[in-house]
Amino acid sequence: MKRRKKNSSLKKYNKLNKISSLIWVLAGLGILGFGIYYKEIFEKIFGPVAIIYGLATLSTRQNQVAIKKNEQGKLAILSLLLIIYSLVNPLGNIAILFDIYKRDWVIRGGLDEKK
Repeated sequence: MKRRKKNSSLKKYNKLNKISSLIWVLAGLGILGFGIYYKEIFEKIFGPVAIIYGLATLSTRQNQVAIKKNEQGKLAILSLLLIIYSLVNPLGNIAILFDIYKRDWVIRGGLDEKK
C-alpha cells in the first residue's frame, strides 16, 4: 500500500493563517484597551474591527488555487487597513505586516510542492 505524501506547504500556510488570526485578535484587544483607557472613539471602533477580522480569517482552506486567489485579492484591503491603523493606533500594523509576509510567501510560490 502506497502512502500519500502530505502537503507540508499547505500545513505551513494553515499554521501561518492561525498565527495571523491570533495576532489580529491580540492587536484588536490591545487597541480596544487603549481606546477604553484613553477614551478614544476611533480605537474603540477599530479595536473590535481587528478582532472580527482576525476571527473571520481563521478558517482554513484546502484548495491551493483558492488560497492564491484569496491572497492576491487581499492587498487592497491590507493597504487600506495599513493607512487606517497608522492613523488610529500603530499596534494594528503588526498584524498587517504579518499578513503581508504571509501573502508574499504564497505569491512567491510557497504553496508549490516542487520547491
